[in-house]
Amino acid sequence: MHLLVVDWDFFFPTPTAGAPLGEDTHLYAWPVAEDATHVEAIWLRRIRAFLAAGVPLPFCQGFEGFWGRFRIAPHARVFYADSNAWASQVFPSNMGGEGPWETVHLYDAHHDCGYRPNHRTFDEWKKTGPISAENWALAHYWNGSQVYVHFPPWRESMARPSERPLIPVSMTIDDGAAPNVTFDAVFLCRSGAWVPPWCDDQFSAFLAACPAKPVEVPQNQWTHPRPDVRRMVELEERLKAGAAE
Repeated sequence: MHLLVVDWDFFFPTPTAGAPLGEDTHLYAWPVAEDATHVEAIWLRRIRAFLAAGVPLPFCQGFEGFWGRFRIAPHARVFYADSNAWASQVFPSNMGGEGPWETVHLYDAHHDCGYRPNHRTFDEWKKTGPISAENWALAHYWNGSQVYVHFPPWRESMARPSERPLIPVSMTIDDGAAPNVTFDAVFLCRSGAWVPPWCDDQFSAFLAACPAKPVEVPQNQWTHPRPDVRRMVELEERLKAGAAE
């Protein structure tokens, strides 16, 4: 049995994840944490920076037709949540099977296989944990799955950023070819701390296009779509203009 995991930030080019560097790179210097501040509130500050610089807002790219390249079983279960950490709980037992996934294929701007200096080794992580969005793939490797990471095609090279996962894992830049397997389950995460709320309508369309019926992870806590920060900025400007008259 095989698991497909898709992180929405796969479609959101950012210089820190290997997209081309440019004069607007500083606008993407975003501290990231999976909490309410970084998933929702902080985007108002970030959109103001883009508007003040006169730079068009970035949107997700290349997600149209993405599902069509994969073989997804008619009985496949599709789970979704804001954080990829929940992918650590999707096992063949969710499908009535047993044992590990034979393969886990991740399409993501990040490898999620543990990052130094959080842990120095896989064995250290096994002793101390915890499972998070940064290391959930370790749980599947520990269970006996082979993990494959497919980085987005907008990434310029494997040299930037330099990847040092805690486990042996196949890492490649996506060339558009699909793995030669049939997927029995799919997990999709929105990555609200990495992808801005003005892309939430795109995410909804991507979720709806999935060939199997999606089911939200019961423990998932989110607002979707998130508050429209573009509308908030427009209201701010109107209030300022009104006060100046």
